Amino acid sequence: MSDSSHRDKAYRTYHHIVSRIAHRVFFLTEDERNDFIDRMRRVAVYTGIELVGWCVMTNHFHILAYLPEPLDIDEQEVLRRYGVLKGAKYQAALAEQFDAWRRMPACESLVEVELNRLRAQMYSIGWFMKILKQWTTQDYNRRYSHKGTLWESAYRDRIVRDTFADKVRALGYIHLNPVRAAASAGFDDYRWSSLTAFRRGDPIAVAGMRHVYSEEMSVDNIADEHIEMMEKMLGEMRWKRAIEIARRRAAGYEAPADPLTDEAMVAQALAHLDEVQHAGTELHEERAGRGRRWDGKLEESILSAITATPKIGGTQLASLLSRPPSSVYFYLDALQKRGVISRANRASPWLVNSKK
Repeated sequence: MSDSSHRDKAYRTYHHIVSRIAHRVFFLTEDERNDFIDRMRRVAVYTGIELVGWCVMTNHFHILAYLPEPLDIDEQEVLRRYGVLKGAKYQAALAEQFDAWRRMPACESLVEVELNRLRAQMYSIGWFMKILKQWTTQDYNRRYSHKGTLWESAYRDRIVRDTFADKVRALGYIHLNPVRAAASAGFDDYRWSSLTAFRRGDPIAVAGMRHVYSEEMSVDNIADEHIEMMEKMLGEMRWKRAIEIARRRAAGYEAPADPLTDEAMVAQALAHLDEVQHAGTELHEERAGRGRRWDGKLEESILSAITATPKIGGTQLASLLSRPPSSVYFYLDALQKRGVISRANRASPWLVNSKK
């Protein structure tokens, strides 16, 4: 994702927007997430941004937004949007101010100045985010007597390519947030996600899903296709997480269980890493040739190191001995084949046997 800014961006573009609470603490209660979604909808109407999807977590949020071509906004439309944003009371006060300026010839031009100022905030991702985040901060500070910003930094904004595959995956990634964080057991039962709103028939959420899929598809067909795609994405994420855990354990680090995966998948990932390591070692042997001279001192250094630190990984061992990882793995594999060292799997400690 690229850093955000308030500079003009191209129209007819899709934006995956992310922003986090300062220090990534879990601030947003259920009521605050409800209020955030209400503000998001109102700011979207005011700025002319189209909401495609969203998910509001306890310490961050994701929004998939579409920035359309600007429309010519007359005074009545500016007042209507201002009323949606601020409320009927503020809309009436602004209209009365316009009337008062028009009754004073010297101030009549102020009407157009103010209209242009408000129009400049429309059809802008930057202004959409600025108003939404400042409004949320002000409400939070007032409610809890807090001072300063609520947010970690400027928001992150990634332009999503206007292809079906890219838009669907961006939307799926957003909707999978509660499952990945173990905040929801199902795909569509997290209340602060546009997918759940879509299943309830919320018109903005339905319009957003149809924006990505098709205006002609039924709600049920869209839901079936979207959940099927999410299941595929979740499988990919689970395998990636299992590989990460397997790598850490193979290197001798602690890697506790993760809600996104399970021990059976981690064991499968460990076996996969073993296969990759052996394939790499065999390739290295083939390239190095069978006439490679054996370094007895390196062998003794390796045995001493794994005796002192049985859970040391190959990369760590190479760093400790100041040798290339490929050489260390070559010796480890050869020593295992000779039965000098052994271990049950990559997560197990090394055992130094009697030399054979």
